[in-house]
Amino acid sequence: MQRICVLYTGGTIGMVRVYKNRQETLAPPDTPEEFLKSLKAEEEANKIAEVGFDVILNKDSTNIVPADWTHMAEQVHRRMNDYDGFVIAHGTDTMHFSSTALALAFGKNLRKPIVFTGAQTTPDVSHGDARVNLLRALKVACEDIAEVVVVFGEFVFRGSRVQKKDERRFDAFDSPAEFPLGYVTEDIVLSDFVRRRKDVSDKIDLQKNFAGGIAQISLIPGLEPELIAPILDNPDCRGVVLQSFGAGNVPNEEGFGFLSFIKQASERSIPVIIASQFPANSTLATQYEPGIAAQKAGAIGTGNMTNAAATVKFRWVLHQVQKRIDNTELKGCDKIPEIRRMMNKSFVNELTEIKGNRIHNRSKWDN
Repeated sequence: MQRICVLYTGGTIGMVRVYKNRQETLAPPDTPEEFLKSLKAEEEANKIAEVGFDVILNKDSTNIVPADWTHMAEQVHRRMNDYDGFVIAHGTDTMHFSSTALALAFGKNLRKPIVFTGAQTTPDVSHGDARVNLLRALKVACEDIAEVVVVFGEFVFRGSRVQKKDERRFDAFDSPAEFPLGYVTEDIVLSDFVRRRKDVSDKIDLQKNFAGGIAQISLIPGLEPELIAPILDNPDCRGVVLQSFGAGNVPNEEGFGFLSFIKQASERSIPVIIASQFPANSTLATQYEPGIAAQKAGAIGTGNMTNAAATVKFRWVLHQVQKRIDNTELKGCDKIPEIRRMMNKSFVNELTEIKGNRIHNRSKWDN
């Protein structure tokens, strides 16, 4: 029987109702027994695996910050030799950000599954999804997988490709630019594109840090660029995400155009990436003049990454590049071309690379 470590970070899936000072509140469980008991899953879980448990965070996922991604990665890494797989119980609002972050932190040499899951209802809702999602995640964590995945409902999604689509439905997540990696049936059915344990080395170069100082602006019709221009004057600003319309298009007409903003940012070595307000695939290969003009002005496209993957990767790339500047590897160089190169490179299959005018299929792991 495999040993699976469940790490609780907060969220609806594990909340236990407790009474203090005559008031009912929700609190995280203290022990694996309490966690599994609240989910009414003790007997079933023990048939699947030998379960360890730790509370490593206790946050509503809306309060998760990049330092928490680093903490999660460290907590998994220090237990890597003690368990065969990991389940991270997480709130649903930012689960897709955290799963992308851990995928990038562990990279291609991850040799065991890290499975994120959560729930739309608390465990005391008898018809809810907390219990079933936890049991399914435990089952997937025992499979021949060596990457970060999200298990929710009947699907197994790649952690760097998933996004939340609904606040209440039990099928709360999807993967708009890539088919699911697997399905939960009586057995776990996995595709040929899953990274397998036997394919990877034992050495993990943990890249666990993420830069701060990122501002994200969601474009709306009639937004005046001068309203956000002061962002560039802030000494703590290290990068800007413009969440654009459609296929990566950015307004370029006088009075409302953002090309000057992008040029000013580039001149100050502040990279600007273009994400989309639409699901992944929207900025894959824009052919519209406003989108092309933005890239000519210095903006960096994000291909078919989800917005979550693009913003998390942006923080990760900025830290990597700054570290190389501090180590004099890139001393005196313009950092934006290197940021562009790394943003356009697939590290953990978080995007589909484009080479020339051809899409390079990286859905299957390259060895």
